[in-house]
Amino acid sequence: MSPTPRAAPGQLLDGRFLLKEEIGRGGMSTVFKAEDLALGGHCAVKMPLPLYASGVGSWSMFQREAEIGARLDHPSLLRFVALPPDRRRSYVVTEFIDGTSLASRVGRGRRLPEPEAFRLMQRICDAVDYLHRQGIVHYDLKPGNVVFCDDGSLRVIDFGMAHEVATRRLGSGGSVPPIATSDYVAPEQIRRKRGQTSVDVYALGAMLYEMLTGAPPFENDDPFVVASARQIGDPRAPRAKVPSISREAEEIVLRALRRNPKERYASVANLARDIAEPGRVQVSGLCEHLVEVTPLRKGLRWLRYLTVVGVAPLAVLALSFRVLWLYLEHKR
Repeated sequence: MSPTPRAAPGQLLDGRFLLKEEIGRGGMSTVFKAEDLALGGHCAVKMPLPLYASGVGSWSMFQREAEIGARLDHPSLLRFVALPPDRRRSYVVTEFIDGTSLASRVGRGRRLPEPEAFRLMQRICDAVDYLHRQGIVHYDLKPGNVVFCDDGSLRVIDFGMAHEVATRRLGSGGSVPPIATSDYVAPEQIRRKRGQTSVDVYALGAMLYEMLTGAPPFENDDPFVVASARQIGDPRAPRAKVPSISREAEEIVLRALRRNPKERYASVANLARDIAEPGRVQVSGLCEHLVEVTPLRKGLRWLRYLTVVGVAPLAVLALSFRVLWLYLEHKR
């Protein structure tokens, strides 16, 4: 099968979407600003990179994203455009948003006042709660996927990794989407377990942590170090970084960031309720029982890993040889 040619400005898709300029690129896809010749006005077209465009898994992933998008109707969720049923290439079309992301306002020491962070998180929670009530997990919530529009509204965007709660597999045709951004990914996502709505609760907690402190829960340039740290320990208490943060806000954040999904908020709606009424939050002292990520804990984790991938297989091999030897001895 010949590779699918790279999309470029000037191309016309299915006689309707005229690609104008590239406005973004990820690990698996490119996003173009385009003109919708049928409805008029601009739209955004996301297309897989040539390396993935010809695969059955890629078509299935884009088809799933389009089907999920067609079911959504919420003012703070990205709006999708219906696709031609006889399209010849794999792509997704959405509204074109001219704005800035939350990532441009927080992180790298930039943080929001607590009241503003809470007001903003309520709006995000409202959109994600709607998503969950439709039986869909976003799976990649992060500041870069929250965009502020020029009219003052916001959009939660990028449903490339979204899937239905009931879905057993994240991909089709042997293709599994990559793990979400390490700064906001839940521990169970790192272990490649099927994500429930609890992964979005964790991501919202990580976003709120960054909005209040100016940094994500775990900081390191190496995403693998970050992924490992969140599986064996807890982040620093928010008030240890910014003492002016209220105890109630700290409690909310830490409860959303529990490593065990069963210990987190049971739903985004419950998280939103505490954010709306922080004065009613009972401070349980979670900040006093956080597990620090120490070199010793890292070493023990590596020891367990080596035992599983090294010692255990050797022991099985030795046992097999022993059984074979006893069998041969018995035959003599």
